[in-house]
Amino acid sequence: MLGLHTLQYPFLFSVPVVSQVIGLRGLFARSPRNWTDATPVMGLFLSLDPPIFCCQPQPWPFGAAHYLAACFPNEPLICLQPITMSLERRTFALAFAVQHRRFRKAHPNARLIVMANTPEEERLLRKLGVDVRLVPQNMFIDETMYHPIPGHERRFDAIYNAQLAPFKRHELARFVPSCAYVTKMFTSWSQQLKKAQLDKFVRSMPQGHAILNDFSGNDVMSMDHIRVNEAMASAHVGLCLSKLEGAMYASIEYLLAGLPVVSTRSQGGRDTFFHPDTTLIVDDNPRAVQDGVAAMKARAIPPNYVRATTLRLMASERERFNTFIDEIRGRQIERLDPRWSFNYFHKLSRFGLLSEFENQLSGSLQKPLSTPASTNGDSASEDR
Repeated sequence: MLGLHTLQYPFLFSVPVVSQVIGLRGLFARSPRNWTDATPVMGLFLSLDPPIFCCQPQPWPFGAAHYLAACFPNEPLICLQPITMSLERRTFALAFAVQHRRFRKAHPNARLIVMANTPEEERLLRKLGVDVRLVPQNMFIDETMYHPIPGHERRFDAIYNAQLAPFKRHELARFVPSCAYVTKMFTSWSQQLKKAQLDKFVRSMPQGHAILNDFSGNDVMSMDHIRVNEAMASAHVGLCLSKLEGAMYASIEYLLAGLPVVSTRSQGGRDTFFHPDTTLIVDDNPRAVQDGVAAMKARAIPPNYVRATTLRLMASERERFNTFIDEIRGRQIERLDPRWSFNYFHKLSRFGLLSEFENQLSGSLQKPLSTPASTNGDSASEDR
């Protein structure tokens, strides 16, 4: 029998049919009208001349892109929109395409470019008329935050960094002899739902398995990247067990920290930077996951090799994206960070208030525009 929680969060609980049909709900979403100066925003200006703004899709569908496009209707604002949950589902893709058309109609001088995580996602959205580009978001992880820690004791066979939600399929790890968990729960969940999920998980946790987060009442406390990196250094293998989600940042964090990965088959794009030397794809059952972990642990792949292999794959995608940004900017600029041809921040997502982003754009429009050209230091100044 379907409970209230599974009907309220059908995708998270993988309810058949309902989890797909619910995608049509996106057809009726509208950009909120209650923006205030103090509204929190996750975003980043990659350029101010022309303005290129990347923002997270909260609130759905396009975050602050609607607001900025409305505030600056005569400016050629370019909005880059990441995809956080796979759109390789036709009902979700259809609703998204309708929202994209509404944006273009409402803001004719702005351009909204969607960053697909997979070729199939790109193909499906383009077929629906969306301005889309293949831009696997895991390339935007800052590799200086996740790295091997030489000499750290590896107490666990595996580690699984994942939301404590049924679609993450933690139960597939139950035969792994020892497993660490780094987790959190959705902030939108009620305290009752959080308690129910946490109690259920703790009761079912096998011997030798442990949650590494601190607890606060019925919730788990988030860990900063330093503690997450240390947690990964305590395990031999990283796990990716969901069937469908977004690109799953944890998948690339494992690899950058030097952990080989055992993953089930999936949709969403987490396999973009997988390599046969560093990852193993297994069947969707606990015995296959157990055997995969044992096999990857036995290989004893040097952590620095895992990291270097991953960085090589990321470098080629980054250069492709750099070229794309140069094309829409209309020029190259001097690279202050050799990895990027634009103003970079981890995950292309800096926390700030809406007023800060609005003032940043407004202030740039009051300055003389830089001359097209050049790869000299002067042309880079507005992007620092």
